Amino acid sequence: MLHEPWTRRTVRTVLLLLTVTACAAPAPPPQPAATTAANTAGQKAELSMLTWNYTGTMKDAYDGYISGFLPREPRVSAVNIEAQPFVNFGDVLNVRLSAKTPPNISWINASTGPQYVKSGKLVDLTPAIESMSDFDLADYPDASLAPWRNGDKLVALPFTNASNVVFYNADIFAQAGIPTPLELSNQGKWTWDSMRDTSRQLVSKQAAKYGLLLNNNIFTNGFRNLIDIYAPYGAAPWSDDGQTCTINSPQAVQATQFVWDMIYTDKSLPGPGVQADWTAGNIGMVLGRANAFNNLGELPFKWEIVSVPDGPNGFIPERAQNGIGVWADAPNSDLAAEFVLYTLTKDNSMKFAANTPSPRKSLANLDAIQPANKVLTGDQLNRSVIKALDAQNFKLEYSHANYAAVEKQINQDFDARIWNETAQIPSALNQVCSDVAPLLKQ
Repeated sequence: MLHEPWTRRTVRTVLLLLTVTACAAPAPPPQPAATTAANTAGQKAELSMLTWNYTGTMKDAYDGYISGFLPREPRVSAVNIEAQPFVNFGDVLNVRLSAKTPPNISWINASTGPQYVKSGKLVDLTPAIESMSDFDLADYPDASLAPWRNGDKLVALPFTNASNVVFYNADIFAQAGIPTPLELSNQGKWTWDSMRDTSRQLVSKQAAKYGLLLNNNIFTNGFRNLIDIYAPYGAAPWSDDGQTCTINSPQAVQATQFVWDMIYTDKSLPGPGVQADWTAGNIGMVLGRANAFNNLGELPFKWEIVSVPDGPNGFIPERAQNGIGVWADAPNSDLAAEFVLYTLTKDNSMKFAANTPSPRKSLANLDAIQPANKVLTGDQLNRSVIKALDAQNFKLEYSHANYAAVEKQINQDFDARIWNETAQIPSALNQVCSDVAPLLKQ
């Protein structure tokens, strides 16, 4: 999800603020000098954009978009990008929306997307799309557009299509003398069970401090990052309509117990509060985004990459399809929409592939993704990123109209009832459902 780690206390604060509406809006923070309206005397407009990542290849992509866009649109003098850490992003955006001083453009996290889609604060992009003959909206699968529709209005577009992968330290596996994830995958034996067994062996043979690291930390970043094991186990936190808690189902109990066992029984997965970094060279495997490590080409050990493992229900990767939209309370929405669509043309979407594949159907292939990747080879991309894109069964990131409050409650319960050595998983998850059920219906 293009996430960054954060502290639990900060998360609780942010999630609480996410539920605050304009009825108690705090004073707006100073606005960047980015959003200026073009006046009748011909003054050019400056557009503002809020993201949660403007570094490395992400910055390279957007700097390129801006350089290409400004000569095309003489009414715009600048597009100023402001990045807030993911932990603060929702807070900052909500405060500015409440004060009616939003950025022209922002990213929108898929999990909280429903509350914004239904808010009436986003501009309908349909007219701008229809006026752009070569945009080709039909290139987007209907399923990728559905979360961003409000009736007949398309109020945002998905710009990411990322799934997690597994990197592993080949030197550690050579020291341990056990089959690598790639060897297991080639034998059709790459499953969560074999991953757990592999992790145990790496630790017991003292080849690694931990066998596995979940890069999107399930303690600081919350239960949402259990999706890679929940999905192939047939588990989900709530029903498809969002009204019924299902995190106490037999499948969810099994998957949660599995992770708990790796932490507290096997001690092959870092527990709460443990600082761990796969690039330090003392951890066997890490599950995370393919673009998570900017220094892959500089690591002092050999490494390889595979897909996430299969579960009892087979291979079901998670997909993060975050959105980008234009806010109606900011000036120059027509120019902002023009810039958004420019960044999402087929050519420009290909340039973004160093960060994440595009949701476009025509770009979900190696020919489209390989050119932007400087480190991963075609074979490596095929067995990890492309495999996830080709999956017929996949799970979009959890989302809900009341997501902030729901996530806060579930994370509090996991902290108090599950992430400890004496936890009783079935009863703990029953309590989670008791606590979260009323919030799902709000």
